[in-house]
Amino acid sequence: MTTPPSEKGGLHAALKYTGIPPSWLEKRPKLPSRNWLIFMSVVGSLTALYVDDRRKCKQIRNEYIEKVQHLAEVPVFHKDWTRKVTVYSCRYPEDHDHERSMKYFKKYVKPIFVAAAVDYDIINGNQYGALASKVSDDIKKKRREIAGLEKSRDQLLHELQPQTGDRSPAARRRRELGGGAVIIGRHSLKEYMEGLRRGWSESMLKRDAEEEFANTLPDDVFDDPLASTVTEAPMEGLDSTSSSSSSSPLSPPVDVVRNRSPLFGQIRQPPVRRPTPASLDVPPAMMPLQAPIGLVPFTNHIGFKQVPYMIYDFFTERYRVLSGCQAAYAIVMENKRPMTHIDSMVTPNDLDFDRQSERYIKSSWNKLPKRTETAKTDYYKELKDKVKVARELAYGEREPTRAERSNPPMTEVELRGQRLKKELKWKDDLEGWEVLSGEVVWDDKFEGALEVFVAPTHSSQEEH
Repeated sequence: MTTPPSEKGGLHAALKYTGIPPSWLEKRPKLPSRNWLIFMSVVGSLTALYVDDRRKCKQIRNEYIEKVQHLAEVPVFHKDWTRKVTVYSCRYPEDHDHERSMKYFKKYVKPIFVAAAVDYDIINGNQYGALASKVSDDIKKKRREIAGLEKSRDQLLHELQPQTGDRSPAARRRRELGGGAVIIGRHSLKEYMEGLRRGWSESMLKRDAEEEFANTLPDDVFDDPLASTVTEAPMEGLDSTSSSSSSSPLSPPVDVVRNRSPLFGQIRQPPVRRPTPASLDVPPAMMPLQAPIGLVPFTNHIGFKQVPYMIYDFFTERYRVLSGCQAAYAIVMENKRPMTHIDSMVTPNDLDFDRQSERYIKSSWNKLPKRTETAKTDYYKELKDKVKVARELAYGEREPTRAERSNPPMTEVELRGQRLKKELKWKDDLEGWEVLSGEVVWDDKFEGALEVFVAPTHSSQEEH
């Protein structure tokens, strides 16, 4: 017994003559397969999380931009300077990208500065310890300028061409105190505080640190037994003929040799440096008031083991946007308090800033001294053979091989320069490792001279 065909509705009859295939009209929808349902639910959930997170990021950033936009509308006269802060960042431990902290600032903090018309300079340390050396050198330069041993950049420019605006040391000092120092992460704070300690505790006189370090390097690798035999004979001949050559009628007069040349005129002598009085090189007992410090939290996830944290951060970008906006807002509104180095019921210990970020530093960071020592041992093993080849070719003891003709080996002078660069790099890395592996330094000279920006209260917001 056959079942009668089901009656088709009016919609089917209406669409039958429109050219639509009948199979399309008779097809009944059904749920996708189990795999397709799993795929679409996972992709849809992740897409919803991403879109919602980025929407909240935009809302948070726009909220803080609206809070500071009124500061950009304040008129500035043509001879005045806008507020400028200095951003300090350095290389994160075990991160080969030395600009990671700077990129973090530009992404999460800079938009608020731009909205508030706050200018900034960036000082970034490319190597471990470079930021501490830069801060220390700048402070020593200021001390020499105050002592009258060196002219500032504004003074040199004013001598060449008169500059507009008040460029006196007092005005420059006011602009520095009215700006601020923005520190990106705990690692940058360690190097910044170490630079302050060195700058206000060590000698301010200029010195060639590279030359001083080169004099301390041993020359046992480059000892040449043939050097004495090669140089002694010419020196003996020179001594025996020096008296006769000096009395020769063809020898130049003494005044020509010592003072002047008949062809080129007066020979310029290098300027004689006057010794600096020891009384001027005494570090001050207390450090003068410094620019207020703005602390920006920064955690960097590196390595395969921290991939889950990276995935979590990708879908929770709003937390970093909020952290960067809050730090930037505190700096822009200039609400500050004295920096503290002990715990109290009223204020936290500022030296413990962002301590939780140290938990995510790779464990290989603690092995840097051992890696450096291994690299030095391997390098000096190869250096002996390279020096031997360089001297054999220099003294003509053998002919260069075909490979040496196509790719000439380094000379002894080049090997000495390479050795000095590597030794300097290893020394700087170890010094930077000691700074970054320890605690944030504190000196008694810092007491009362450092301030930090904090989130403004309602009363301070009404004043602005």
